[in-house]
Amino acid sequence: MECLLRWLIVGGHVLFVLVVAAPVRAQHHHGPPPAAPADPGRSLFQSDMTLMAGMSPRDPMAGMAMPGWTGMTMGIVRLQFNDQGGPSGDEAVESTNWLMLMGQRDLLGGRLTLMGMTSLEPATLSGAGTPQLFQVGETFEGRPIVDRQHAHDLFMNLSATYRHPLGAEGAWWMQAALRGEPALGPTAFMHRASAGENPAAVLSHHFQDSTHITDDVLTLGAGWRWLSAEISAFHGEEPDEGRWDLDPGPLDSWSARVKLAQGRWSGHLSYGFLSDPEALEEGDVERTTASVHYNERGLGPLALSLVWGRNREDHGTFDGVLLEGAWQATPRDHLYARAEQADRDPHLLESKGLDEHEEEAAEAEDPVAVRAFTVGYLRDLVVLRDVPAFARVHLGVGADLTLYDVPTGLRQVYGSSPLSVHAFLRLRWGVPHGAGSAHVH
Repeated sequence: MECLLRWLIVGGHVLFVLVVAAPVRAQHHHGPPPAAPADPGRSLFQSDMTLMAGMSPRDPMAGMAMPGWTGMTMGIVRLQFNDQGGPSGDEAVESTNWLMLMGQRDLLGGRLTLMGMTSLEPATLSGAGTPQLFQVGETFEGRPIVDRQHAHDLFMNLSATYRHPLGAEGAWWMQAALRGEPALGPTAFMHRASAGENPAAVLSHHFQDSTHITDDVLTLGAGWRWLSAEISAFHGEEPDEGRWDLDPGPLDSWSARVKLAQGRWSGHLSYGFLSDPEALEEGDVERTTASVHYNERGLGPLALSLVWGRNREDHGTFDGVLLEGAWQATPRDHLYARAEQADRDPHLLESKGLDEHEEEAAEAEDPVAVRAFTVGYLRDLVVLRDVPAFARVHLGVGADLTLYDVPTGLRQVYGSSPLSVHAFLRLRWGVPHGAGSAHVH
């Protein structure tokens, strides 16, 4: 489908107008064609925006000529019942969701990509976000969010990327984003093939991949065959409580990342300096992350990730590590699991009910490690196939449960063995460029 994507910037807001035109016939383009899935009927869903924008040495869209605008849309909506157990738990009927629009065309021997990603979670989740035990990060009504994952902003990505090939196996690229993803951390949890159908955020999200929604990002990168390197400058402050707008600011932070990929295996190492990211705590953060992945692009039924992240802050050093995997047992049956450990400030978890004076009087404590293990299953009930990629729809029903290892000092607040459960209906559509076609038998 050839599309014209008009980028309109009005008062700091970006609107996307997608005008559908005539189909374009794919031809051979820059570099070798992308690898095909080992089993097209059992290919995991991933939505890595850097891959779709061509920020990789080898082009996943090498076989597509784009003399005019070519468009793509993909997204996901979950309607879920969320029950977080124990004395600190809560329950909710809610929706997590996102929509991505992308337009691409050949330009000056390379390719230009315009991308926009939005979410209605500011309206479909409660003000403080979705309940999740031991989760922390950002603020609500001037207080730290505890035991909830904050809603994503309406604007999750608004970016323009230019990629230029360097022979058949290399390229350089640059990206400018009003809101985007700097070269820091692994692919965000919600876009990883190894996360499968898991609706929950990683507990170490703010040690690993929370910068996937960052204001004012400039990135420059290059790669050849199995190696790539990138640097970014960006505004380090996390999004504020106003979820419907952008939060522009100076380019006061930076990061660098190296990626390696060989066959089905890949990995990364990154470092970032974040200037005053927290709204309620003054001080800079130094973040270091590393990961190893199997089948990161989802071209097959099994994907695995091992991810580590560390924040060095004025009030301590916090680590988080996870091992997660997804397996498409049949074209309709999806299983996923996640084991993780995240450091937490015990005072922050214990002080949810204290007033401001009591909080200030409390003494700082060393971080404690919280552990969680999740297993889940989803069954696709309806699959529309043999239709254009943007119209491929998967409707399924799933459920998962999470068990926790609670530190002794926190059992009065959380209980000794809380159990959390999700039950959800999931609607997903679209296929990432270069991911191959998925057929259900």
